[in-house]
Amino acid sequence: QDGTEPANASPLNDVRDDGVFVCAGCNSPLYQTSTKFESGSGWPSFYAPIDGDAVDLTVDYKLVIPRTEVRCAKCGGHLGHVFGDGPQPTGKRYCMNGVAMNFFAEGEDLELSKEVLDRTNNSDGAVKVKEPLAAVLPAIGIDVFVGGLFIDTFIKQASNGIDGLFDYLPLAFGVLYSFNAIRKIAGLLSNGD
Repeated sequence: QDGTEPANASPLNDVRDDGVFVCAGCNSPLYQTSTKFESGSGWPSFYAPIDGDAVDLTVDYKLVIPRTEVRCAKCGGHLGHVFGDGPQPTGKRYCMNGVAMNFFAEGEDLELSKEVLDRTNNSDGAVKVKEPLAAVLPAIGIDVFVGGLFIDTFIKQASNGIDGLFDYLPLAFGVLYSFNAIRKIAGLLSNGD
């Protein structure tokens, strides 16, 4: 199911013990406690899955604007969404539905612990999962369009003369939006590594 439980409803929000979060549908390992952080969103949040094969990302248009949906790579179960406002080393916030996962403390399931160790042995926790192009392109287009509007406004104001510091605000916003577009394009290109 693709639903979401209410914010702050999941007991997984309070899990701090070392261990692994698994898909509730198939018990496939998804996240380790070491990548969990308090996002203030009310849902369990992580900055990276255990490896690049744990989750699949797709585009979700349920709220009209595209969001990047996270699904279990093994069974396809809906897990939540990923956003670009997380901490380093990835800058991602995997905002997960607590009902879509179960937690196993370290050593509770030895077979699961061995699988997680094998899959994370060469990882520094900065796992990158390629975002779908359909989720990134609209955001780039919006940044380019809005940045262009601000720069156009500045050029029109500048042709009539600059009266003060505030006349530079449209230029500043235009540069900010343009920089965001360039950053997203660079991230898209680096995902091909």
